[in-house]
Amino acid sequence: MNTKRNWSDIWGIVTLIAVMVGLYFAFVYAPTEATMGSIQRIFYFHMGSNAASLTSILIAAIAAALFLRSGNLKYDRVSYACMELGVLFGAISLATGMIWARPVWGTWWTWEARLTSFLILWLVYVAYMMLRLSSANDPTIARIAAVFTFVGVIDVPFIMIAPRLWRGLHPVLFGTNAGGEFTFNITPEMLTTLFVCIVAVMCLYIWLLVQRAHLGSLQAQVAELREQYGE
Repeated sequence: MNTKRNWSDIWGIVTLIAVMVGLYFAFVYAPTEATMGSIQRIFYFHMGSNAASLTSILIAAIAAALFLRSGNLKYDRVSYACMELGVLFGAISLATGMIWARPVWGTWWTWEARLTSFLILWLVYVAYMMLRLSSANDPTIARIAAVFTFVGVIDVPFIMIAPRLWRGLHPVLFGTNAGGEFTFNITPEMLTTLFVCIVAVMCLYIWLLVQRAHLGSLQAQVAELREQYGE
């Protein structure tokens, strides 16, 4: 019995259920925002993909550090998988943000602090992938590319605090009210929906990460067999 495979299959089912529940909450349970209307519902998936993208660079950097320290290629495969998924979820976050911004801000894009800092992170993902694809299975290239993960991590704090530092157009999710009390700037139903959707997207992210890392392991085994038998 392949315990790892069974765990992955079970997690896949959990992910499917979580995504379906997230869709229900986003399109049925959550109330329509009074000012923005139905376009606001994209916010739930935008935040979920944003969370997955930021998580991806953090895991990638940890795995890259372990790879540089130990030379164990399994850590490099995890880091590679994270960076690949970072491109995907980063692109989704940027795209959904632009779709939301067009009717709300009147423009698809503006060089606002958080948008710009997140775009920099996405370009780090892309640069990493371009470097790795330029020379597959080269340990030296892998070590050089690992540096990009650390550059991406440095950008994360700027993404998190940019709206508060530079007071841009990007909305701030939480803060204090007139009485100085901590509050979220959305209704309780919207907050619950946001939490459910972030969990759903993160479940999907973890499932994809496991699948991609497993695929990388299989590719490495095939490469070893080809080298062993001289193919």
